[in-house]
Amino acid sequence: IMTREMESVSDEILYSTDDGTFGHHGLVTDVLKQVIERGEPIAEVLAIGPAPMMRAACNLTRTYGLKTIVSLNALMVDGTGMCGCCRVTVGNEVKFSCVDGPEFDGHLVDFAELSNRQRQFIPQEKQALEAYHGKREGCRCESA
Repeated sequence: IMTREMESVSDEILYSTDDGTFGHHGLVTDVLKQVIERGEPIAEVLAIGPAPMMRAACNLTRTYGLKTIVSLNALMVDGTGMCGCCRVTVGNEVKFSCVDGPEFDGHLVDFAELSNRQRQFIPQEKQALEAYHGKREGCRCESA
């Protein structure tokens, strides 16, 4: 998505897919480690994506002492902090990603708590997905 647009404003973009269909065949942390080990100065690392990937990136950058910012925008629902769905512990303080973030120091995010909270509603999400797939006749989502 938007590869041409990103390439037009970036000096270098390295792609990684876990199945090898595009770019490096492996984890994004493999590529991140290669970049770090080049020895070029790195001001900060920005990690945006699924929580397990951001957690792995933070674990790697911590060993090199690199500032790492993560974006927890996927947690947002109402954008006001009232629903509490985006609650996350950062540096032993409760934060709401929609009003206090969504960008946070990744080394301070309690990813264990975040992962537990994200798994909390897996049965309900599965039920909702099954109900959705049963009612989506005429949906063109997969053909787009």
